[in-house]
Amino acid sequence: MSATLTSGSRRSERRRDRRISAPMTVVIGNAPYAIGDWSLGGVRVLEYSGALQPGDSTPMRVFVPTAGPGALFRTDGQVCRKDNGDGSVGVAFQALDSVAFDTLNRYFCERLLRGVL
Repeated sequence: MSATLTSGSRRSERRRDRRISAPMTVVIGNAPYAIGDWSLGGVRVLEYSGALQPGDSTPMRVFVPTAGPGALFRTDGQVCRKDNGDGSVGVAFQALDSVAFDTLNRYFCERLLRGVL
């Protein structure tokens, strides 16, 4: 999977953080989902089959495949949008702790250094 930066060309683009496409997995409830793209502000969860609706909050576990064994962190997210057309949901991180923030930042830098961004 190639990684790409996406910018504000979408109709209702109001994001303050640039989103990148790089493989990650989020677990909501007991179900793992692939992440389509992500930023330090949140994630786009692909093929979501749960009951969450915009405005709902949920605990999440995020697996980040950093160099070595990878990293896992827990955080809470709030559903910002749900696209019934493609089955994706946009989830904003509610409060990333410093470990989670550093993990995502390190992953971004690793991808950048490898030349895949």
